Amino acid sequence: MVRFHELEQLGVSLALMTEVSDGDCSSRGDKAARTRVCVACGIDGEDLVCGSQVHGVEIAVALESDRGRGVRTDHPAFPATDALVTNVRGLPLAIFVADCVPVYIVEPKTGCIALIHAGREGTLRGIAGLTVRLLQKTYGASPGDIHALIGPSAGPCCYEVDEPRAKAFAAAGWAVRGRYLDLWNANAAQLAGAGVPRGQIAVAGVCTICSETYYSHRRCGDGRRNMPLLVL
Repeated sequence: MVRFHELEQLGVSLALMTEVSDGDCSSRGDKAARTRVCVACGIDGEDLVCGSQVHGVEIAVALESDRGRGVRTDHPAFPATDALVTNVRGLPLAIFVADCVPVYIVEPKTGCIALIHAGREGTLRGIAGLTVRLLQKTYGASPGDIHALIGPSAGPCCYEVDEPRAKAFAAAGWAVRGRYLDLWNANAAQLAGAGVPRGQIAVAGVCTICSETYYSHRRCGDGRRNMPLLVL
């Protein structure tokens, strides 16, 4: 797993993303792999909070009562949800990706965080900017105090789509090179457009398609996933 110490230095307990070497940590994958990761991080794997990801723009506010959503059999995941926000300390937010963009958001002054699953469709519809605005509305977060990290995901070097999708992306104002999309730049632009200072937006710059460090839907196509995890 890779830990994002630049976020942990802002006061969050944990910010990481699992790698191939950690095993398939998806909700449909190897529970033992997910448990090993959680134990290594000092958290209870039964406490994870998850959404049922549908490549949309629905955002859920996670409360203490949501602990275990999507993991415990009696506590289903937030339905049709692709971003999670919370101000509950110690509540672990988890998403599952294999080329889609994990966006980590931390606002240390008001003490709130967000974890976003930004696929092509979610990016097209502006999920990163919508999440920043929800943090403002729900917790009084200031965009100027937000720090964000765009994690390992499909990069502009490899993420080729068909012509209609490329045209739709360009029409929305996001960076396109021929039929190659730049999800990193698009999400960074959304964050900046919502008021997050550019100097506080980091991009990991690791492409999951051409790197064998992470699972990739384009490269593998077998349903295995990496798990980004963020805990206040």
